[in-house]
Amino acid sequence: MRRRSTSHVLTSLLWLVYLSADSVAIFVLGHLALHANGPQHQLLFFWAPFVLLHLGGQDTVTAFSMQDNDLWRCHLLGLVTQVAAAGYVVSRTSWPDRRLLYAMVLIFVCGCLKYAERTLCLYRASPIRINQYSSDHLRHYAYNTELAVLGSHVHRDKLAQRFKDMVNPDSTRFGVSEYSLVSDTPTNDELISEIEEQYILSLLQGLKSNEDCYRVYNYVSAELVHNYERLYTKAPIRTLYIEFLSEKLSDGPDHENWSSFLCDIFVRSVGFLLCTLLLLFPLLSVSTALVLFKVVEKGQLHSRADVTVSYILLIGAIILEVASLFMSILPCVSSTDIFQCATNQWSEMLGQYNMTTSLTRHQDTTCIMSFVHQRIGKYLVDDSISHIPITQDLKKFVLDKLLAFGTREQDWNFASTHGKLALGKWMDRHPQWRDRHTDSVSARLETPLNSVINDLDLPTSVLILHIATDVLYFQDNKSISSDRQTMRKMSTELSNYIMYLVFMCRVMLTPSTEILHDKAHTEMKFVLPKHLHLGEKESIMEAFEANREGQGTPREQATQMQLLKNSLKAITSQLFPSAFDVAQELIDIHRAEGDCWDLVSAVWVEMLYYIAPRCGGAFHSWQLTTGGEFITHVFCLMQQLGPFLPPPSA
Repeated sequence: MRRRSTSHVLTSLLWLVYLSADSVAIFVLGHLALHANGPQHQLLFFWAPFVLLHLGGQDTVTAFSMQDNDLWRCHLLGLVTQVAAAGYVVSRTSWPDRRLLYAMVLIFVCGCLKYAERTLCLYRASPIRINQYSSDHLRHYAYNTELAVLGSHVHRDKLAQRFKDMVNPDSTRFGVSEYSLVSDTPTNDELISEIEEQYILSLLQGLKSNEDCYRVYNYVSAELVHNYERLYTKAPIRTLYIEFLSEKLSDGPDHENWSSFLCDIFVRSVGFLLCTLLLLFPLLSVSTALVLFKVVEKGQLHSRADVTVSYILLIGAIILEVASLFMSILPCVSSTDIFQCATNQWSEMLGQYNMTTSLTRHQDTTCIMSFVHQRIGKYLVDDSISHIPITQDLKKFVLDKLLAFGTREQDWNFASTHGKLALGKWMDRHPQWRDRHTDSVSARLETPLNSVINDLDLPTSVLILHIATDVLYFQDNKSISSDRQTMRKMSTELSNYIMYLVFMCRVMLTPSTEILHDKAHTEMKFVLPKHLHLGEKESIMEAFEANREGQGTPREQATQMQLLKNSLKAITSQLFPSAFDVAQELIDIHRAEGDCWDLVSAVWVEMLYYIAPRCGGAFHSWQLTTGGEFITHVFCLMQQLGPFLPPPSA
C-alpha cells in the first residue's frame, strides 16, 4: 500500500498503527496476566499466544523505516520478555482438556517462530550490518577495479544476459542489491567495472536501437520492489526457504559410490523437510489448532462470548497466514509480466515545488480558511508541494539522454557535471554564439548561464535556473509546435522536481543556500503583494502591468522584461538579478535560434543525473516506503547500464 501512495495522511496513519501495535499487544498480555481468573473465563489464557503471533507481525511488514531496523536489539529483548510473559500467563491454569493444551502449544510455538523471524529480518536490514557490507563492498570494488582487465572476458556473457533481461518481460533476475541502494558511497556495478569499455559501448548501442528499450523502467521498478521487500518485509526469510527447496528439487545427484549418494540423499531430505516445515508451519499449526479447538468439550465450562472470540482469533490467523504464504510464493513462481501490469508497483508520481506557486496556493480561499491554514494547516500538510503523474515522454527523454551519454565514452563523466556537458554540446552546435561570447584573452565563455553552472554550488545553481526557467516559460506564450510544447513542459517539470528534491527533501542542501532560498521566498511576497490571488503566471504578468501603469511615462515605454528586471531588483538579494540575467540570455537564444528548450531541458536532466548518486542511502531507502522517487529509478538505471557513477571520493 505505502509503495503505491505518496499521501502524507496515509503514511501518518500507518505510522501510528505501527507504533501502537506493540503497545496494544503488551497491554493485552498484561491484562490477561492480571484479570484472567474466573472459572468461566479460562479461554482467556488461550488467547495469550495470539499476542506473540501479533508481535511477530505479518510477512508484508517488519519495519516502518530504516531506523526501526536499527532497533533490532530492542525487539530481541522484547522477544525474550514477551515470550516469558506469555509463558507465565498460560502456566497459570491446569488445562484440564489436553486438546486445548495442544492447540495452545502450537499457537505458542508459531508465535515464537514468527517473532524470531521478524527480529532476524530487522537485524539483517539494520544500518550497522549494511554499513559493514558497504565498507567491504567498497574495498572489494577498489581491488576488482585494479584487476578488471585480467578477468573481463569471464563476465561478458553475464552482462549481455543482463541487458537481455532488462527488455525481457519474463525476467526475474536483478542486479542491484539492497546494500548498494542504501549505501552512502554507491559504486559502479562490479560486473560492469570488470569489462572493457568497447564491449559496454556495443551493448549500449544495441539497447539504444532496441524498440523495447523503455522496458528497462519495468525492470528497475521490479528491482526496487525486490529491494523494498528485503529491507522492510520477511521476504529474505521466505525467499531463502523457497530458493533452498527449488535448488534441492532441481539439482540431480552426481556421485561415484553408494555411500556418498545415500549421504547426499539424506542431507537433501532433511533440508527439504526442514525448509518445508519452516515455510508451512505457521499455517499448519494454526489450522491444526482450529481443528483441536473445534473438538474441545466446551459445554458450560466456557463463556459463549469467549468461544466466539477464540474462533475469530483462529480463523483470522488462518486467513492472514494464507495471505502471507500466497504473497511469499507468488513472486517466486510467477515470471510473467501479467502480475507486474496488474497494479502499479510504485506511485509513478513526480514531486513539484515552485516558489511562486507556493505563494499563490491559498490566496483564493476565505479569510477564515486562510487563517486556519496559516495557524494549523501548515504544520499538518505542506501544501507548497504537489505531485503530478510521470509521463511517458519524460521517461523516454531521461533514458534517451542517458543512452546518448552512454554511447560516447568521453561523456561517461556526466554524473560529475551539472549542466556543463549540455551547455558545451549546445555551444558546439552553435559556434557563432560561442565565438560571440568567448573572451579573447582568457578563452573563457563569458555568459551568465555558464557562470551559474560552473562557478556556483549545485543548490544555488538550481535556485537561479529555476527562476530563469519560470521567466522563460512565462515569456514563451505563443502558439508552438507539439514537440516544442512537450520539451517546454518537461523542462518546467524537471525544474520543479529538482527544486522539490533540493529544498523540500533537503538533498545536497547547504545552510547558506537554505538561507538564500528562505530570504528570496519571503521577499517575493513584497514584490507581488496585490496579485497573489491569481495563478502563478498571471500574478507575475499582472504585477508587471501594474508597475507599468503606476510609474508614469518612462515606464510606459519599458518592455515587459524591463519591468520584470526592475521588480526583481527591488529585492535586496542578489539571487534575482542573477536569475534575470540567465533568463535574458535564454530569451536571446530563443529569439535568435528559434528555440532554447532543448538546451534548458538538457541542463536540467544533467542535474538530475548529478543528484541521483548523491542523494544518500537514507533518502533512497526511506522513499521506498512513501511511493518511491523517480530519481531512485534514475540512480538504478545509471548503475545498471554502465560505469556512470562518480568515484566514491567525488
